[in-house]
Amino acid sequence: MMQQNDFEIHEELIESGDETEVSLLLYQTFAEQTAGMNNDEAAQYLLGLLEGENLETEQLFARVATETRSQLPVTSYHPDRAVREASLARKDTWRPGEGGELSYTASNELEVYLGTQGQPLEVSEALKEIRKLSESTVLTARILLGLWNVRRYNKQVSRDGSVAVLLDEILQWQGIQKHSRVAHVGTTKRYTDGYRVEQKQRVIQDLALLASCHVRGTCTITIQGKATPIEVDGPYLRYDTVSRRTSWDEKIILGFLVAPGGWISTYEQHQNESLAHIDRQIFTLNPQNDRYALRLALYLTERWREQAKEGDFSTPIVMSDLLVASMIEADKRHLTSEIAPRIEAALARLEEMEIIGKHLCLTPIDKEQARWGKDWLASRWEILPPLELIRTYQALQRKKRTRKTRAKEGKESVPHQGSVQFQIPF
Repeated sequence: MMQQNDFEIHEELIESGDETEVSLLLYQTFAEQTAGMNNDEAAQYLLGLLEGENLETEQLFARVATETRSQLPVTSYHPDRAVREASLARKDTWRPGEGGELSYTASNELEVYLGTQGQPLEVSEALKEIRKLSESTVLTARILLGLWNVRRYNKQVSRDGSVAVLLDEILQWQGIQKHSRVAHVGTTKRYTDGYRVEQKQRVIQDLALLASCHVRGTCTITIQGKATPIEVDGPYLRYDTVSRRTSWDEKIILGFLVAPGGWISTYEQHQNESLAHIDRQIFTLNPQNDRYALRLALYLTERWREQAKEGDFSTPIVMSDLLVASMIEADKRHLTSEIAPRIEAALARLEEMEIIGKHLCLTPIDKEQARWGKDWLASRWEILPPLELIRTYQALQRKKRTRKTRAKEGKESVPHQGSVQFQIPF
């Protein structure tokens, strides 16, 4: 509980007389921000506000509500795919570019390099950072840009195109449990002291890597039914860290203000929207123990988004293509003894978790033969999304068709003088 002198500090912040909505909001924010502080910390925090610290920014984080949805609509554009592939690629596939910097060329021909705009890292430094890229980096990216997409139009938790994301909620989305301790010897009662320092540091490292990833090149988007090339060149993600200091000068990170890089505007100015709905359970897959399942799931969410445009999720895929797209190397020396069994086990696990609706091999494979690996790589597979995801995409497609119909009707005829209409020339 706060002492009386702390409340006196708070009262100096609001006008005397009847409390307004603003003062009530301020009081609520103060109460939430100081709930876990002792008296000295709370007094220091409130005094800092009186001295002009950024109250408005901290209010954004006080208003963040934990998302409980089963699906997260994440951005799924060319830069998203390029950064996913670059993060999961073998490190020796990064090659020196024209300027001598190390870069990775994705399947969509976009290049990814590390550094700042126009200033790639030196090769030795770039190698250190490239080694840090991993499945964790991709998971963090999907969570951050998914939450950005959900919150971007909510003025309560957004500012200047960025949204507030709590550090702890990123770990919560990944299904990581807070560290707990036994209250005292001889009891089963436990209390939590939050997430581990190394877990938080990993998230911070992921953000730094994602902001360091720069994407450049030409890609094609559809504008009014026509394929149109556009140029992309800039950071994949931008963020600011928001923190406060305790009375002992200890820095506590509240969270981050996050947004995609400027490339998102290039797409949106042409009304080009590309979102993939990703099952929440995918974020809980362990990057080490569920490595194959995670890589398959991340790619399949992109594939299903593409298939949703045509309304056909049953188009089969060749196993070798699935592995390449999922950034899984098929080591032919261990193909039949390790790779194939693990991939099929991963698909079965994804179906068991209902991340996949159904998977089926359409090509008979005689595994009694001495060498069946080549037939397995050439086999065709049908991998369907879960029914809930199919329904989500069907509803979105209906909305898009309705908007297009209304837009077309609006162009073709405009009311004029009551019931008279005329055609607009093109």
